[in-house]
Amino acid sequence: MTAALRTLERLAELSEAMLGAATAQDWQALAQHELARRSLTDSLPEPLTVGLPVAAQERARVLIEACLRCDARIQPLLAVRQNELRVMLRAAPGGA
Repeated sequence: MTAALRTLERLAELSEAMLGAATAQDWQALAQHELARRSLTDSLPEPLTVGLPVAAQERARVLIEACLRCDARIQPLLAVRQNELRVMLRAAPGGA
């Protein structure tokens, strides 16, 4: 397995962990996983698939799509949390 695929595997694991944290409403864990994922993403080579065999390119595509599916499921959970926080801030003394 190439370094790029190992990194993508780890990104997919972190994406799953982020989804689990969001589902459990563990916002601190979500933020920690997201920071780790961002750091790992920054380490990926710019032309990700250059030099990858066709089978590895397919695996990379599958892993990237898995990350995107997790992100799509996390976004509505984050939107709900943001709305909750807006309500709390408005209800706080001196809130807008």
